[in-house]
Parts: sequence; C-alpha cells; structure tokens
Amino acid sequence: MVSLVVCGAINWDISCFVERLPVPGEEVIAEHITRVSGGTGGNVAVAAARILGAKEVALIGALGRDDIARQQIAILEDEGVITTGIHQIMGEESGQAYIMIDQAGENVIASYLGANARLGLKHLKKVELKRQLRECQGIVLTDPPLEVAKGLINLAKRHDIPVLWDPGILINPNRETLLSLAKEAEVIFLNETEASAMLGTSELKTSFQKLKKLGFGNHAVLKLGSQGAVMLAPASSTVIEIPALPLKELGLSVINTVGCGDVFAGVFAAYYVLGSGLEQSLIMASTAAGLNATRPETRGSPNRATLEEVADRSRNLGFVVRERKLI
Repeated sequence: MVSLVVCGAINWDISCFVERLPVPGEEVIAEHITRVSGGTGGNVAVAAARILGAKEVALIGALGRDDIARQQIAILEDEGVITTGIHQIMGEESGQAYIMIDQAGENVIASYLGANARLGLKHLKKVELKRQLRECQGIVLTDPPLEVAKGLINLAKRHDIPVLWDPGILINPNRETLLSLAKEAEVIFLNETEASAMLGTSELKTSFQKLKKLGFGNHAVLKLGSQGAVMLAPASSTVIEIPALPLKELGLSVINTVGCGDVFAGVFAAYYVLGSGLEQSLIMASTAAGLNATRPETRGSPNRATLEEVADRSRNLGFVVRERKLI
C-alpha cells in the first residue's frame, strides 16, 4: 500500500551558475550549466521516497510525449517513486525551469509550465490512482492546477486523509480561493514571498494574527531559509521555532538553495505519515533542507540514516525546537 501521494509539477531544470545575479539589462557569464530532473512535485516525491523507501510514494503529474518525459520517468522510477499517475499529454512539451544561481546559492527562476498546466480532474480517474488515493496515509499538494488541488482536497476530506500543501506559484492569481481552501489542509507551507502574497505580510506576529482572524485551525509552516523555520498553530496560540541547520559548525557551506523548500515539504510529509509528531517532522524537514543547500543538485536530500545522524549531531549545536505562546 502506498504511504504518500504527491501531486505537482515535474520540470527539467536548466541551471546556470554565475558569480552574481544580473540586474535588468545586464549580461553575466555562466561558469557552468547543469541539466537535471526537477519540479516541485518530482522533488517532493523523491525527497519523501528517500525516507520512506521504494514503492511507498506515488506521484501525480503531467509530462509531454518527448525525450524529457522518458528521462523524467526513468529517473523517478530509479528513485523508487511510483509513476503510474503521471500522464503524458499529446501536443504539449514537458515542463522546464530556467534557473540562475549565484555564488551564495541565491537564485532566480523562470518556469515554463508546459504539460504541467494541462493536468485535470479527468486524469484522477484511473482505477489504480483512485486506489492509491483512498489507501494512502497522506497527500502532498505542491502546485497542480487549482481544479486538481480542489478535487484532491475534497477527496481527502471524504476519506479522512491529511493534506499537506505547498501552493507556491498558485498564490498570486488565486489568493482569495486559496485562503478558503488552505483551511482544509492539515499543514500549509509558505516561504517569505508566498506568505506576503497570501497574508499580506511575512512578519511572524502579523502573520499569526492574520491566520487567527481568518479562522485557521490548522498549522502554517513558514520556511525562512537561513533564518530557519516557524510553525504557527493559531487555534492554540502556539509558535514552534527551529533555527537553520548549523552548517558552518558541521563543516558545510551553502552551494545551491534551489529545491530546498521542496525537500523540506517532502521530508516533513514522510515523517508525518511515519507517525512522527509535528515537532519531529519539523526538525527532520529543516535538517534535510539544510543539507540539500550544501549540494549542487536540486535533489540533494539525504537518505533516512544520514538525515537522522546529522539531526542527532546538531542537537548539541543548538539545533532544537522552541515553543512559545503568541497572543
């Protein structure tokens, strides 16, 4: 039985590593280029599969009928991800992302959605996919088309399956609808830019107050990069904070931050369906995201043994959660 179902984008990432990001109108020299499998849905599924094991994670998504699609499916299957929920759409190119990354690991991204944007409710009707969705212990949504996100949230409610949602690029054009739908998710993940777009602020106390006013009874996780992460529980007026992984003390440094948010969501979801509490899931997600930033590839998340060893070693370096009330 599948433990986790993930739905979201599958992209081919073309990354250009530069000394610094250009200003508008400026040309910079790319020191080297990588072409690797990416996309939020694919990244989350792989990160979770490295924790849960082969055939425990199924991915719903869309690709074209092209060479990229063949490579993507082969790579995902090598990672142990079940790909029967991936639909190849005639007449559409597979999704692609064009990324610039500077020496500090900061990035800018332009995504071509391609087939990702054509995923629809009709693609959820496959018999095996219906079974996976009924029997799984959790569903992770990243950025599928909004009608697909709605359909999966409604299905999850009927079968009492927790939903974890990282809406990403869906927020800007769909803010009001997302605010309503987000209340149905067990956990919603937002980075600072997304929090500002959705809530009008990324400041901690103001975000908390806005969520409480909106009647959120779930948990919102703010991914703050080098500042760590914060989990807000408006219903209980609780804030749980964890610092960033102490990379310098571990003898590591940031190389590439692309995909770190996806790794965070995938590992959080994996530990959640394993039965870990929200705090432990937060710790492991933060550890994995920190380690991912020290690797050049988008999918640089570790396996479970490595992850837990680093988390244990980091506790003595101050890498622990702190809980407080915020009213």
